[in-house]
This record gives sequence, C-alpha cells and structure tokens, in this order.
Amino acid sequence: MRTLQIHDLEPQHAAVVDPRLVLPMLGERAIRASWQVAGVARFDEPFFATGEGATHLEALCQSLKRVSGVVLSQIFGRVRQVIWGEFSAYDGDGTPWVILRAIDSSWCEVETDDVGILDRVRETFADVQTVP
Repeated sequence: MRTLQIHDLEPQHAAVVDPRLVLPMLGERAIRASWQVAGVARFDEPFFATGEGATHLEALCQSLKRVSGVVLSQIFGRVRQVIWGEFSAYDGDGTPWVILRAIDSSWCEVETDDVGILDRVRETFADVQTVP
C-alpha cells in the first residue's frame, strides 16, 4: 500500500489534521466498512486521544472490537484530537483497504492502494508528502 502524510493544520485550531477530518472524504465504502482502533505499533505508542469520545475509542482499542464507519464517525464527533492512533478499515475479515494514522499530533497518514483516495487527499490538503 502507498502512504501519504498530511501536515496541514486544522482551520479552527493550531492542531495538525488527524483521522477525524480524513474519514468523511473516504466515501460510502468507509461508512460500510468495519473499523478497528489501535495504537501505532511501528512507533510503539499506545492509542491516545482527547475529548469526550476518547474513552470510547480507548475501549475499542483494548477490546479489539470493530465498529461500523457510521459509529466511528459518531464517536469522532465527540473527540477533540487524536494524538496517537491507527484506524484500519475492513470490507471483510481480510486485510484492511485503508489505514488512517495520527502520529504524535505531528502529522496524519493515509495508507491505501485506492488511487482515488490518494488523489482526494492530495486535492484536499495543501501540505501532503509521499512516504517513499
């Protein structure tokens, strides 16, 4: 899969864009998908978010239960910021088709083979870098 890093700041805050702002641009497939929440293993960092919905996301992370894109979107509506987190979307039981990551409030990653999503990310955000 290919990975893009988003380094844009949120328009309303001095915080870097995180997966909450990327999820809506993924379309209907993301709404139908089942999502799993995790820490960011490659940095050995546990899940960490702020806001009212953070507790719910932490519980999902610990339980390894998946939720629909609709439910994830609702929870995201009660989250202030995702600082460390990985959100993987599945159509079935196989491998994820997209992974969204928040990396230490420094950048957000979108990993997928879906060229349409990669193009939308590049068109939507100003500071996007391709990970080699």
